[in-house]
Amino acid sequence: MLRDIDIHNIIAEKNVVTLFQPVISLREKRIIAFEALTRGICSETGAIIHPMELFSAAKAENCSTELDRLCRKNALKAFKTIPDHEKYILFINFDTTAIEANDPDVKRITQEYTDEQGLDYSSISIEIVESKIDNQDNLADFVDHYRKLGYYVSLDDFGAMHSNMNRIIVSKPDIIKIDMELIKDVHLNYYQQSILSSIIDLAKKTGALTLAEGLEAAEDIVTCYELGIDLYQGFYFFRPCIDIQGNYPFIETRIDYLVMLIKNKLKENVLIRKNQHLSFDFIINILKEGAQDCDVENYIKFLSQQITNFDEIERVFLLDESGHQPFKSISNICINSKKQRSFLMMHEYNADHSLKDYFYYLDKIESDRFYTETYLSSVTGKVLRTMSSRMEIQSKKYVLCVEFVDTVSAQKHYNRSAGELKR
Repeated sequence: MLRDIDIHNIIAEKNVVTLFQPVISLREKRIIAFEALTRGICSETGAIIHPMELFSAAKAENCSTELDRLCRKNALKAFKTIPDHEKYILFINFDTTAIEANDPDVKRITQEYTDEQGLDYSSISIEIVESKIDNQDNLADFVDHYRKLGYYVSLDDFGAMHSNMNRIIVSKPDIIKIDMELIKDVHLNYYQQSILSSIIDLAKKTGALTLAEGLEAAEDIVTCYELGIDLYQGFYFFRPCIDIQGNYPFIETRIDYLVMLIKNKLKENVLIRKNQHLSFDFIINILKEGAQDCDVENYIKFLSQQITNFDEIERVFLLDESGHQPFKSISNICINSKKQRSFLMMHEYNADHSLKDYFYYLDKIESDRFYTETYLSSVTGKVLRTMSSRMEIQSKKYVLCVEFVDTVSAQKHYNRSAGELKR
């Protein structure tokens, strides 16, 4: 329930204050931007008013546009007081109702405010919550206008509610700010990591940077870095404040600590991955050695006997030189349900794998072995990586395909699952 807020009086007396939260580049090891966040001040008591209360009161009194303009003007004015402000970018939120309503002043006001402060357009990034805009023509027109002037455009809260990929096509953002619900506990959740990777890949292909919001845990930040996030923001670095310069030393300490964690994590990952590949190679060699002086039917029997010795294996199958599967897969799991059996049958006898990366790319590289990216098993839900290798059985060419459990990625997935069970 809202407190009694005299929103008209707050706007008339300009009783708002701008706080700043840093945006970090870990690759450059520095603050590169600030997001401007507004708080209201009660005219009678001087108490701070949370932005949700402030903007809800404005909406109830039909003065959202006036409050939005006051906040933007105050943010630009406060930004100029930051020492060496020209070295940074300012993220300012934009009330989307003005865009949706096709307000005739929507293309003019922010430019005028920027000119009043003598700020360069290229030092401002306008944040838009894309899910709140239904009129795509208005959105495209707004974005094109400010981009031509030199402003940056950011899509805020991407991944929340009904985010639409088509808005990326329309707005062509410079920065995609990923909603905190996709970021929280990402170091424990392989599903989140996969979705995040897809957004990062999309951003790279469209020339946008990605920014992770709402970061509170170092482990999440390290995982975001591993996945390829460009920029970072959240309470972990610092809560929004007025005197941002006075807190630079603390923020820099946080950055240095994270850089150390990331370096150690990357070294650890390289070592683990190297050892895992050596283990996989060792197993592949054992499986291939069984083909010596053996016909293909007996080799299939050999595989059936051998894979039970290796917990790392979920499934094994052979492909002929055209990429077809001439024999049924050999599973190393107990198949109990009808659903599991039906999924396995999709990849069974005489299936065509010629366009699968583990077959197609094996023929394009000099190595006799190929590893796929990780993926989730449709049968067990484990994180897998398929390794394929060329081999011969009685002078006939085959490709041996082994589905290995990827312990590096799987550990995160299992940790998350265990946590959910405990709750």
